[in-house]
Amino acid sequence: MDRRLATTTEQVRFRVDATRCDGQGVCVLVAPELFELDRYGLAYVTPDGDRLAADDEEIRARGLEADAMCPRNAIREELAARAAAPPPEPAPAPEPGGGFAPRLLLADGTKTESLEEWRAAGGWRDHTPGALLDLPDQAGLAGHGGAGFPTAEKWRRVIGADRPVVVANGSEREPGTEKDRHLMAHRPYAVLDGLRLAMRAVGAALGYVAVDEDAHEAAERITAAVEATRGDDLEIRVQRVPTRYVAGEETALLSVIEGKDPLPRIRPPYPSDVGVFGRATLVQNVETLVHLAVAAAIGAEAYRSGGTPGCPGSGVFTIGRFGGPFEVAEIEFGRSLAGVLDDHGLLDGARAVLVGGYAGGLLTPDRLDAALTPDALRAAGASLGTKSIQVLGPDDCPVRVVAGIVRYFGEQTAGQCPPCSRGLPDMAAILDDLDGGRGGAAALAELETFMATLSGRGVCRLPDGAARVALSLLTGFASVVAAHAGGGCPDLR
Repeated sequence: MDRRLATTTEQVRFRVDATRCDGQGVCVLVAPELFELDRYGLAYVTPDGDRLAADDEEIRARGLEADAMCPRNAIREELAARAAAPPPEPAPAPEPGGGFAPRLLLADGTKTESLEEWRAAGGWRDHTPGALLDLPDQAGLAGHGGAGFPTAEKWRRVIGADRPVVVANGSEREPGTEKDRHLMAHRPYAVLDGLRLAMRAVGAALGYVAVDEDAHEAAERITAAVEATRGDDLEIRVQRVPTRYVAGEETALLSVIEGKDPLPRIRPPYPSDVGVFGRATLVQNVETLVHLAVAAAIGAEAYRSGGTPGCPGSGVFTIGRFGGPFEVAEIEFGRSLAGVLDDHGLLDGARAVLVGGYAGGLLTPDRLDAALTPDALRAAGASLGTKSIQVLGPDDCPVRVVAGIVRYFGEQTAGQCPPCSRGLPDMAAILDDLDGGRGGAAALAELETFMATLSGRGVCRLPDGAARVALSLLTGFASVVAAHAGGGCPDLR
C-alpha cells in the first residue's frame, strides 16, 4: 500500500495498490463511482470515499466484506494526516526513457487477462458517443498497423454513414511482427473494449475481428471473449483470414469477410465509402484499438504523460535477432533505438538493424541514436511501421537479408499487377546473383532504377515496402553492395 498523496486541482486522493490489497481490488468493481484506477492499476479513493470509509453498513450493503476492505483503515489514517501533511510538490514530467514505466498495453504477458481484471484496470465502462468522439484527438491516437494514419480522421470519414461496420484487423503475416496476435491472446477484452468503443463512436452495430488461420491461441482467446460478452446491441463476429501476407491489406481483408479471395481493391472508392458488403467500413489495427481502450480507461491526459508531444505514450514492439527468436515488449515512444537495443542485449555486434518490419528500412550502426518516433525514424531512413526491430549480427549479410525480403514480397503478391508479381521476383533474383558473385554493375543499376520507380504503382501498397527496404540497402550499405557486385559476398570469399 502506497501512502503518498496524489494531488489534482480538485481533490486530494488516497492511493491504494489495488493489485496487492487483500480484497484484490474488489472495491473498484463494486463501487466504481467511489474508486478510480490510474494507468498503473493503482486505485484512488475519491472524496466520497470519506463517507464510504465511515459507514460500515453501506460497505456491507454494497457487498464489501470487512476482510475485503483493506483500503478502509488506510483511508481513515489518511483523513487524520491530511491537516498535518503539506501536499507534495508535483513530479516533473519524465523524459523518454527516464522515470516513465509503461505497463499500459501488455499488462501481465504471461497469462490471459480476464474481463474482471480489465474492469479493475478501468476498462469496459460506458462512455457517451460525444465523449468518445473527442478522445482520439485529445489523446493523439494514430494507427499502429503500419501507416500511422490519425485515428480521428479515420473516424470522421465514417461518422454519419448508413449502417457502418468496424473491422479489427488482426491479420499479421509479416515475419518478425507478433504484437497483434500477442494482444489478442493475452488481452482479448481490451481488444474487444476498443472495438466496442469505436463501434459506438461511429454508430456501428456490426463489427469483425480478423485473425490469421494459423494464430490458434489468439483466435481461441478472442472467440471466447466474444462469446462471454454477448448480449447487448452490438454484434461482433470473428473472421479467420487465409495465411497470406496480402490478406492483411485492408481492402483484401474486406474481400475475405465477404467470402471472396483476398485480393486488394482499386481505390477510390475507399473502405470508408464502400466497404464490407457495400457499407461504409472503419478498419482499425488491433493494437490501435487497445490504445483506444486504454486512453478511455485512464483519460487522455494520463495517456499522454509518456512519450513525446507528437507521439505520446508507448507502443508494442517485436524485437530480436533477424529471424528470431523474438520478444514482444512495450517501449515508450521517444526512446533512442540504441538505448532500447542495449536494454535487450542486442546492441553489441549489431551490423545493421531492420526497423519497421520487412516494409521498413535497414539502419547502419551510426544511425542507431534515432528516436523511436515516426519523424525521427523516417529521417534516419527507416519507419515505425509494424514496430518490428530485427538486428543483423556479424554473420548476417545485408544483401542476402534484403534478397530474402524482396523474394518474400514477390511470393506473397496477389498476382494482379506486373510490377509486383513479375518485377519483385526478378529483383530478388538480381540480389541473389549479387550475393553469389554472379551480378555486376549492370544488374545493380537495373535494381536501383526499378526500386526507385516502384512506389505508388499497382493496386495496393505491397511493392512500396520492398522498394523502401531495397533502397535503404543501396544507400546505407553502398560499399557492401559494391563489394558484392565486384565478386560476391565478401564474407564467403
